[in-house]
Amino acid sequence: MNVTIAYAEERHAVITAQRRCWEQKMQSGNGGNVSVRVAGSDCMAVKATDTSFRDEDLESVVIARLTGERVDGARTPTKEALLHGAIYAARADVNAIVHCHSPWAVGWSLTGRAIPNVTYHSELKLGGPVPVVDTGSYSVAAHQIDTVLASFDSAPGLRAVVLQGHGLVAIGRDIEDALCTAELVEETAHVAFVGSMLAER
Repeated sequence: MNVTIAYAEERHAVITAQRRCWEQKMQSGNGGNVSVRVAGSDCMAVKATDTSFRDEDLESVVIARLTGERVDGARTPTKEALLHGAIYAARADVNAIVHCHSPWAVGWSLTGRAIPNVTYHSELKLGGPVPVVDTGSYSVAAHQIDTVLASFDSAPGLRAVVLQGHGLVAIGRDIEDALCTAELVEETAHVAFVGSMLAER
């Protein structure tokens, strides 16, 4: 018997994005989270807690309100659902979010400095140097969400921030846009590091 999965399109979009991050080694283990806005509602499809980016089971994605409460699915939404929901609530132009613990971006964040736009492409696409926000934790607490939102508003068109020692948060008009931004931030951090090492020779 065929069982219809609610919000299958949105769930599939999340899983496809997570798989791409996994394949590019931008996330390992069961960390990170991806979400997409459910059009015409106050809901989002978001990764469930303690699931992996390589998990292709539609049930590993839950539907939650922007305030974090589960609407559909058997599992618990990621602890970062509050951050995702707050971004959607504050930014009508954002329809997808990719948060991953990509090593070059996280490595650069330990300097406490913004990731510089060291390539023409990053200068064109990222909306400015990517700010680093120190939350002092492996997750963003409710009282720190406004600080993250303010970082996104620090420059017109800014597409990403990096949580220090934690991971990058990329936003987009759709999931492909958010993914491309996350990939570009990781690439830019890598190039910035290599450039800084060569400059010291």
